[in-house]
Amino acid sequence: MADDNPVRLWLGRGWRAGLVAALAACLAGCVGMPDSGSPGTFSATPQDTTQPAEFIGAIPAGPGPNWTPSQIVQGFLNASASYPLYKDIAWQYLTSAAVKAWNPGWSVTVVDQINVPPNADVSRDGRQATVDVTGSVRASFNGTGQYVGAQQSSDGTTNQANQLFDLVKVDGQWRITNPPPNNRVLNESDFSEVYKPQDLYFFDSTEAVLVPDSVFVPSSGTSPQSLVNNLVQALLSNPQSRWLQEETNNKPPAVTEIPGGPGVTKAGVTIDGTTATVNLQGPAIARASNTTLGQISAQLVWTLTGQSPGPPNIQAVQLEVNGKLWTPPSAPCPGQSPSPAQKLVMYNCKDPYPPPTSSAFYYVGTGQAWSRCAPVSQVMTGSIGSVLPLFSKKSAATLDQSCGSSVQAPSKAVPPPQPRGIPLLSMVAVSPDGKYAAGVTPGGKSVVMWVSGGTRPSSTLTLPGVTAIGWDRKDYLWVTQENATTMVVPASDGSDHAAIPNSFGGKILGLSIAPDGVRVAAVVQTASGPQVQLAAINRTTLSNAEATSPFSGTSIGPTVQLGPNVLDPIALTWYDADDLLVLNGSAGGTTLWEVPVDGQPATKHPGVPSNAVSITANSDTNALVVGRSDNQLEVSASLAGPWQLLGSGGQNPAFPVPIFPAAQS
Repeated sequence: MADDNPVRLWLGRGWRAGLVAALAACLAGCVGMPDSGSPGTFSATPQDTTQPAEFIGAIPAGPGPNWTPSQIVQGFLNASASYPLYKDIAWQYLTSAAVKAWNPGWSVTVVDQINVPPNADVSRDGRQATVDVTGSVRASFNGTGQYVGAQQSSDGTTNQANQLFDLVKVDGQWRITNPPPNNRVLNESDFSEVYKPQDLYFFDSTEAVLVPDSVFVPSSGTSPQSLVNNLVQALLSNPQSRWLQEETNNKPPAVTEIPGGPGVTKAGVTIDGTTATVNLQGPAIARASNTTLGQISAQLVWTLTGQSPGPPNIQAVQLEVNGKLWTPPSAPCPGQSPSPAQKLVMYNCKDPYPPPTSSAFYYVGTGQAWSRCAPVSQVMTGSIGSVLPLFSKKSAATLDQSCGSSVQAPSKAVPPPQPRGIPLLSMVAVSPDGKYAAGVTPGGKSVVMWVSGGTRPSSTLTLPGVTAIGWDRKDYLWVTQENATTMVVPASDGSDHAAIPNSFGGKILGLSIAPDGVRVAAVVQTASGPQVQLAAINRTTLSNAEATSPFSGTSIGPTVQLGPNVLDPIALTWYDADDLLVLNGSAGGTTLWEVPVDGQPATKHPGVPSNAVSITANSDTNALVVGRSDNQLEVSASLAGPWQLLGSGGQNPAFPVPIFPAAQS
C-alpha cells in the first residue's frame, strides 16, 4: 500500500547516528535522492496463480507452477531487491543462460513505485512474452554507492524508468531471458530497507582537509569483514560521485591519498575484535612518504571509526605497508601520542566539521551590524548574549569580541548608534578566523570589506544585485549576483576579485559553504522552480599559484539536486557535516526542513516562524536563529523548537564557518 505522506523519512535519522553492525557490503549502488511525491509500495511475491499479492515478503519465494509472466517478473523483482542475499531464489525466475549473464552488482535505479502490468504481451504461439515495467525515477546510484542525484529531464519533469522483460516457456513455465545485467530497480521503501548510509573520507585537492562523500551500502547479505573490505576498496580510487569529478589540471576537487589506484595498490583487511588492520600492497605504496601514509591513515580512521558506532564497531585501525606495520613518527594532531593502533581521537584535528570556537552570530538591524552569542545551554534557559556593535565608537571593526553578559531573550535592548562613516548594511558576514568582515549595502548594490581593527573599509566593490555572501575556510569571500559567483581575496589595501564559473542552473538566491571549503550548497531558481543544489569548489592550482593568481583554475563544478521534496526553498545553511537546514516558503507559510547531503529526502521540523526568510546554524552546540520578513529575529535551542522572539530586531543572521585547527597554526 502506498505511503500517503510525501515527506516520510526515507531512511530514519537513527540510522545516521548509529550506522550498523550489519551494514553490508559492496559499495556499489550509488545513492540518489527521492523526488517529490508519495513513495510507492513494491508489489512482489505472488501467492497463487490468479493474482499477485500486495506485500513485501520478509523472505521471497521461488516461482510457483503456472504463474503468469507478470507474476514471474514481480517475484523476480522481489527476490533481487536484497541481492545478493536471495540471489539463489532470484535465479529460479531466469533461464539458465540468463543466470550466467545476470550480475547486477550494486548499481540501482530508485523509482517511486514499480508498475508491473497485470497482463503481458504474449506471442501468438504462446511461447514468448514481454512485460513492460515502469516507474518515475527518484534517484540513480553508481557502482560504488556514491551519490548521483535526483533525476530530472531538462524541462524539470521526472524521468521515467522503463524495463522490458522478455520471457520464454521452459518446461512449460515462464522464465525471464533478459534481466538487467548491471542494474536493479527498487522503489523507495525497499531501498531504505536494504541500503544504509556511510561516509567515505577523501582529501581536498590541496591535501589539507578531509571531505566526506556519502555512500549507501547494502544492509544484508554480506559479513562485517566484507563491509570493511569494500569500504577500504572504495578509498583506493578518487570519489565516484559525479559532482566531485569535475577536474582542474587533471585533479578533481576531492582525492584519495592512496597512490596507484586499485590496479596498482591492493588492500587486504583483517578484523580482530574492534581493530581493523589494513595491509596496502604494491610498489606505489612502498614509495609513499610518512606524510602520505599519515594522510592515508586519516582517511582510513575517519571512514572506519568516524561513524557511531563504526562499521562494525571498529575503534582502531592499524596500517601495514606490504605486510609491515606502520607507526606514525609523530602525533597526527596536537596533544596526541603516536601509536600503531590509530584511533579517531588521534585525528580529531581532521574533523571535516570542526566544533565551533565561538557562539557568536552576526546580523543587521536598522542598517547597522551587530553580534550576539547564542550557545544552546544559554538559550535553553531563555537567555541570549547581549547585543554588541560590530564597530566601536571610533569606527574600528571589532571582530574578536567576547560574548559579554546575557539577557533574557525577549528583553528589548537599545544598542548604541553606529559610528559615522559606516555605510548602511543589509547583510553582514565574518570570516572563520575573525580577521575580516564583509557587508552588503541595501539593494545589494555593493560589497564593503573591513579588516579586524580597521577604522575604515579596506575596500568597496561595486557588484550590483548581490543575493548572498559567505566566507570559506581560506578567508576568501564568495559573492553571488543573479547566476554569477565572484571570489574575493580581502586585503588591507584593497581586494582582488574575479568571476568564478559555476554550474548552477539559474539565479542563486542563497549560498552556504561547508567548513571543508569544498562542498557548496545553494538555493537556485531554475526554469522548473527553486531547488537546493550541491556542488564542489575546485581550486586545484591554488597550492601552486596562490601568490600570483588565486583564481586560476577555480570553478564550481557540476551540481546535484538535494531534497527534491522541498518544493519552494528560500534560504539555507549548513548544520553539520552531513546535513543542511532549509527554509521552505509557500503560501501556507515557511517551514523548516533538514536536508541530508547524501541523497535522503528532507525531513520537516515543526514550529519555525511562518514568516521566516533567513536562517543560520553552527552545529547542535549553538542555537538556531532565523530572520523574519518583518525584521525580527527568533531563536531556538533545537530543531524541534520552541522558537522565541528576540527583543531587538534584525535580519539575515549568520554564524561564521567553524575554523579548522590546522588553519590556526
